[in-house]
Amino acid sequence: MDIARLEKLLDLYLDEGLDSETKRELEEMLLASPRARAFFWERTQLNAHLRQHGQESWGNDLDPGGEPPVEIAEVKSRNKSLVLTWIVGIAASVIFMGLGYWGMQTRVGGNAFRFAKNDSPQTSTVDGNAPLLSEVWVAVLRKAVDVEWNDPESAPSVGEPMTARRIQFENGLVEIQTNRGALIVLKGPADLEVVSDMEIRCAKGRLSVDVPPPAHGFLVQTPLVKVVDRGTAFAMDVRGDTTAEVHVIDGLVELMSPTEDSPMRELREGEAVGVAVDGLYKDIPADTKSFPSAADINSRTRVAVNAARQAWRQRRKAIASDPSCLLYFDFERTDPKEEGFKDTVIRNHANRATEGSDGTIVGCDWTSGRWPGKRALDFKNVSDRVLFAVDGEHESLTCIASVRLGAIDREFTSLLMSDDAIEGELQWQISRPQSDGSIGRLQFGRWGSTGWHAEDDFLSKPIIGPQQFGTWMQLAFVWDGETGVCSQYVDGVLVSRNSSRALSGARYLRTGRLELGNWTPRFELAGSSVVRNFSGRIDEFVMFDRAFSPEDILAFQDLKSAYWKGSHSDEWNHPANWMAGVSPLRSDDVYVDGGVERKAVFSDGVSDDLNRVIVGSKLGRYGELDITGGSLVATRSSDRHTRVGVAGGMGVVTQSGGNASLNSLQIGLDPQSQGIYQLSGGKLRLTRGVSPTTGSLDVGPQQGRGIFEISGGALSTRRGVTLGRDGGTGIFVVQGSAAEEIKIGSIGDGDGFWVQNPGSILKARVDEGGLTGIFIDDVTGIDGAHVMFENGALLDVGFSGPPIAGAWDVMKWEGRLIDSGLQFADDVDLDVWSFEFVDTDSSGAADTLRVTANP
Repeated sequence: MDIARLEKLLDLYLDEGLDSETKRELEEMLLASPRARAFFWERTQLNAHLRQHGQESWGNDLDPGGEPPVEIAEVKSRNKSLVLTWIVGIAASVIFMGLGYWGMQTRVGGNAFRFAKNDSPQTSTVDGNAPLLSEVWVAVLRKAVDVEWNDPESAPSVGEPMTARRIQFENGLVEIQTNRGALIVLKGPADLEVVSDMEIRCAKGRLSVDVPPPAHGFLVQTPLVKVVDRGTAFAMDVRGDTTAEVHVIDGLVELMSPTEDSPMRELREGEAVGVAVDGLYKDIPADTKSFPSAADINSRTRVAVNAARQAWRQRRKAIASDPSCLLYFDFERTDPKEEGFKDTVIRNHANRATEGSDGTIVGCDWTSGRWPGKRALDFKNVSDRVLFAVDGEHESLTCIASVRLGAIDREFTSLLMSDDAIEGELQWQISRPQSDGSIGRLQFGRWGSTGWHAEDDFLSKPIIGPQQFGTWMQLAFVWDGETGVCSQYVDGVLVSRNSSRALSGARYLRTGRLELGNWTPRFELAGSSVVRNFSGRIDEFVMFDRAFSPEDILAFQDLKSAYWKGSHSDEWNHPANWMAGVSPLRSDDVYVDGGVERKAVFSDGVSDDLNRVIVGSKLGRYGELDITGGSLVATRSSDRHTRVGVAGGMGVVTQSGGNASLNSLQIGLDPQSQGIYQLSGGKLRLTRGVSPTTGSLDVGPQQGRGIFEISGGALSTRRGVTLGRDGGTGIFVVQGSAAEEIKIGSIGDGDGFWVQNPGSILKARVDEGGLTGIFIDDVTGIDGAHVMFENGALLDVGFSGPPIAGAWDVMKWEGRLIDSGLQFADDVDLDVWSFEFVDTDSSGAADTLRVTANP
């Protein structure tokens, strides 16, 4: 190999100076020599990293902060090939000595692609010198619509600047923009890491990338291929380490594969390739319209905003009628025709409203709230406030406010303040720590019998920074006088929980005369500025005389979800059984947890069309739902799936009657999760699929454990059944002959299929009437309705009554059989039972799984 010639060709390539002849020469060298390909891989990867830091030109100082070290200056005086040798030498130490900023690694000649154990960016050093990189903002999450985060507690917030980090979510759309202007729209399920403002690494997801001139050279890495922008817009479909697609919308991209056969390729507007597990390229038809775009996310944002506003409107009545609600300001316009109308008055809509509890507006201007058409008050000046009175002493109190901060420009920013200077008076505000005046913390205080004491002054950590300014937040405090505990929340997340250290005295709160967004004390407060006005907007404020649980707070925050409480009875339709008194409404996600003694029973009526129902939703949580009658419908959102046992939870659903119509059903999803669905009566319809490959019924996926058992009623699906996907264990049980039908793929235009993975079990119990068979329907006739038994898939057969001799068809299908090793489970008596695949229609191919017993 002529290394000098290769270096020259690589220089031309990186400077976009190749003509047709030199391009052909470079391709021939790369195809002929593994060493040349390895050299090419290192050089292009290094070039991409150098571009990120504005060091594309060889003549630039490698240290942008000052003069280059003597050693580097000497090297730069030599020829370019020596510079390349030196650069490649240190590149290995930079790339492979644990530079945590990049977080993932690739390997020449293979498909290694992993996230670092620590997903957070870190400061790195080489040879003990000063840090090469430190935590910097590299991107911002511009939009997130209908997103189901894998870990909601650590998920980024919209508008929040991000350091290099990993982003994972199951459903929805997000839009990310890097500091160089590259715009990424990503659709779930997705697993992506923002490495820098010039690089992302995607393990899974459908995405589109729009690259403006400042981000020229933007790099997208996947397990199978690297894509380098050359001034383009392009789209990708990444499916882990199995397949990937690249579609060019505009301009030009360069593809780099680590395989020996296809190291480099240019792709232009209107062209597309698929990349298989071997890394080889295959031309495919371009289909850019099916990928997420900025227009898609804008459209879905408008729909989501309208849906959120409608959900809020629907829930106002439930809030106002809550027996514990003392005060409810919704800031909506009062009818001018109403008696006593004044535009400077906010009505208290609580059913328990008392005289004087309406709010008097002082100085504030009306403005827009969280959604178009929603009103809010704008607090700007030191005189702006809302005055009202709620008399009484309260052992427990919960207050929730929807606010948009404009600034934290004072030591204290008032939220809710009492001005009576008597025992039990409350003060709730945002304070600035002396160590950092740019960040605020929630602070709640209670006036004691002898004045203000630190024992009843409760602080959160500094959590409200400039990135929250201009965005809507829900702030809440909960005072539980019985236990002397004060809890504070931001957007439904607990940020502080403190116990009172006061050893004596009453623990009640006294309300009386109150101010929202300001404070005018009726006494001197030594050592502190009196001016504490709120700067920003408020569009909702609620006060309850009971202590909300964390689930109540979350239910109040999450407008699109309803959370089972079960404290009143087991009736689904009773509002008191739901957190914050909010019953499930159209398009809601419904969560059923609470244990055996607090199970939910759906027995009559027709539910609103929900997004999904989740039973047993989190580690340590157990949920139980009985469906005995009526119609439970959860098909509203096409990408939401009903789940029984998820995120480590345990869920049980028993259906003995009624109708359940769901998008799709996942049982026992992910590690430590267990789920059971028992169908003994009624009808269960699964009208969509989790995905084209997973089907409508997904039992025991992703290292979970799930059981679906049918002993009566009817099951019908649109797509197929998957047992034990991705290391889980799925069990499908048919008990006897009482079930009306088991039809897989019989709804709509989809084909049914059956995929049974190693260790998963198809269990059949024969009764005196025989066995209800499973039918796999082929609707399209295009290579669908296949039945696949992987090596180690298990068949468990037996009797549910006295043993009888005979043969029974367990399953029948209209497509192909792919049997890689179906076998009997260990406890099957091989002296009694046998099974075979039978051709019943003389087509020459097996279409039936039949078991035979000879007791």
